[in-house]
Amino acid sequence: MSIRVLIVDDHQILRTGLSLIMETTDGMEAVGTAVDGQDGLAKVEELKPDVVLTDIRMPNMDGIAMLRQLAQSHPDLPVVVLTTFDDQEPIQQALRLGAKGFMLKDADKDTIVKTIQGAISGQVYVEPSLMGKAFAAPAAAKPQLNERDQQILKMVAEGSRNIDIADTLHLSERTIKAHLTEIYNQLGVFTRAEAVAAALRDGLIEL
Repeated sequence: MSIRVLIVDDHQILRTGLSLIMETTDGMEAVGTAVDGQDGLAKVEELKPDVVLTDIRMPNMDGIAMLRQLAQSHPDLPVVVLTTFDDQEPIQQALRLGAKGFMLKDADKDTIVKTIQGAISGQVYVEPSLMGKAFAAPAAAKPQLNERDQQILKMVAEGSRNIDIADTLHLSERTIKAHLTEIYNQLGVFTRAEAVAAALRDGLIEL
């Protein structure tokens, strides 16, 4: 019995090329195509494919959004992702949402076929060139300071005392201390000097 593949991509040429691969491979067939994630969800309900082969970046609804919905509505439906991008975040998002394969769009026919076959049996394949992106630890997010905190910290960096900052900004000294406490928490530091150094390092303030 043939593996019924639904192809989801906003580029007609790619949809046609992938359909041709399915139709010229023993044991596979292109059961249908869709132009974006929303269309893909509708086609899943209509056509009941065995596996979905999808792009990540598409208009209207992208592959990640479609994966998120499929993970809830069809958790056992294997999804294989094709993309022209190697950004770490969408790769990791797709894998967290249960994607069974991740390949660049220039993958050869044998790789595409074997990945789809593996997905049906529960295997996960990530193209070797993407392995580092897929399993790298996510980059630590830089701390965020609001405009007021940045203003206060810049004045600290310029040597202003709390009372001077309070007078300039027409705030109480107690309020300035509260802002500094929040700044320390955001930056993970304990002193004024450490806060200034961290903010300069991360580009949160400029002198």
